[in-house]
Amino acid sequence: MVKTLLATVIGCSVAFPVAAQTLRKFLSSPFVEEGSESDGCTPAINGLGGPSMWQVRIERLLLDGKALVEVSRQPERNRFPLCIADGPVAKNAEVELSFVPHAGGIARAAGIVLRFADPQDFYLVEADAIAGSVRLARVVNGERRKIADHAAALAADEVHTLDVKAVDGSFGVSLDGKVLLETHDSSIATPGRFGVWSNADSQTSFGDLFITVLH
Repeated sequence: MVKTLLATVIGCSVAFPVAAQTLRKFLSSPFVEEGSESDGCTPAINGLGGPSMWQVRIERLLLDGKALVEVSRQPERNRFPLCIADGPVAKNAEVELSFVPHAGGIARAAGIVLRFADPQDFYLVEADAIAGSVRLARVVNGERRKIADHAAALAADEVHTLDVKAVDGSFGVSLDGKVLLETHDSSIATPGRFGVWSNADSQTSFGDLFITVLH
């Protein structure tokens, strides 16, 4: 009986990843002044157009009253600016992002990047107020494909919270505390970095990333 119970406990510990302490990943530290570049993530670009440009701006709706904003806002439909944190590097994690969509003609979006290897290979969870949806997608060898999506109402000039939990090939996505997507994909099985994503001419304020690595 004891051996059976012990085997069950050991089996459970393998099957269900254990959460580490949640890490608040500052996209810009509290000491960075408004108008400065981020000191917490590295700009990158997926798709068309010139380099992405990220600056710290005042955003009183978010924690600490500051945000990171992509300011080039090029109106190119296949242009996706990224800003990637140096660490942690992980495969399984739960990531939370608060954001405020303000404006945009093509898109009014925000996204979380995970398992990032380079600008051509990563997973993406995106929310777009104009499209009225939340989507999980993968970018593999530069090819972007939708995995799943769900209709969602996102109000402009209000705070929203996007959350994704990735464990091996399983993904769960929530918006404002409501689970919208539960799906599977195994295209990218290696650990990677985390970051934020914007779309075309979106004017969106990004808060910090809260990352819980699951071991």
